Amino acid sequence: MQEVNKFKLGLFVIAAIFLFVVAIACMGIFDQLKPKAQLVTFVSESVQGLANGSDVKYKGVPIGKVDDISIMTENQTIRIDISINLSSFRRKTDSSLTAASSITRQQFYDYLQSEVEKGLTCRIEPDGITGSKYIEMDFFKDTEEKTKTLSSGLINGVYHMPSTPSMMANLRMNLFEILVKIASIDFHGISTQLISLLNTANKTILAVDVESLVNRANEVANKLETTVNTLNTTITPAAVNKTMGDINNALVSVKTLSDNLNKITENSEVPATTASIRHLSDSLKNSSNSLQISLQKLNDAIDAVTDLVLYLNDNPSSVIRGKRGNTPKQK
Repeated sequence: MQEVNKFKLGLFVIAAIFLFVVAIACMGIFDQLKPKAQLVTFVSESVQGLANGSDVKYKGVPIGKVDDISIMTENQTIRIDISINLSSFRRKTDSSLTAASSITRQQFYDYLQSEVEKGLTCRIEPDGITGSKYIEMDFFKDTEEKTKTLSSGLINGVYHMPSTPSMMANLRMNLFEILVKIASIDFHGISTQLISLLNTANKTILAVDVESLVNRANEVANKLETTVNTLNTTITPAAVNKTMGDINNALVSVKTLSDNLNKITENSEVPATTASIRHLSDSLKNSSNSLQISLQKLNDAIDAVTDLVLYLNDNPSSVIRGKRGNTPKQK
């Protein structure tokens, strides 16, 4: 009886193992039967932590696995082959947002091409703190550099995707550039120039009579203090107040004078005064003309008297005999 029970137990265990193996095989077969799309991308950085079977995600959504990782001997880049499950993508069948159907491989490639033209790329990302990594497909804005592929688009049924250096690769590159720039600095030359500058400054300071400068500075300070004290003594509040009072009185006097002038101007007969001035000007002009004529006559009379005096001077006897007439010349 015990032998029969052991036989049944062994038969049950064998059947369970067989069914388990069959289930695993069916799951693998079913997974292989799912429609897939093949992608390939190239990276030039280390892929430590990335292995066959690593996840491939589109904006965080798992869409496939890494099939193979190989080295391209032509340009020392790493080739990563990827399988994409097309069942992860849907498209609307009508205007409803809930009705959707799976897409074909060609439709996926067309969709992928349009997204790549908008900036979709692949990048290796760390998967937590375990050290493992995965492939992320997204629109990365933190870097503009892209790894050049041998070709782009769909070639022989495989779509070639562009890739972007990971954040660690960018960090290492930036750190390397910083170290190169630091290494290019001539610290020895800077130190030599600094020492030379300090020596020159020391010589200049020693060559200057510092004590004399200090004494002159003290003298200037004393004179300035004396001047300030004198000003404080001279310019007292009473003097300032008196000066301000005089200024105010002068301003009041100017204002009063201005008001009086305005009143005199308003009360004066400006048109009559102007006419009188014009009449006086005309009278002066006429008097000036009469005076000019009288002066001309006086000038003529003076000329006649001058001629008479000259004639009497030359002929004194003419006073008795009178002026001779013109006698004809003898031939």
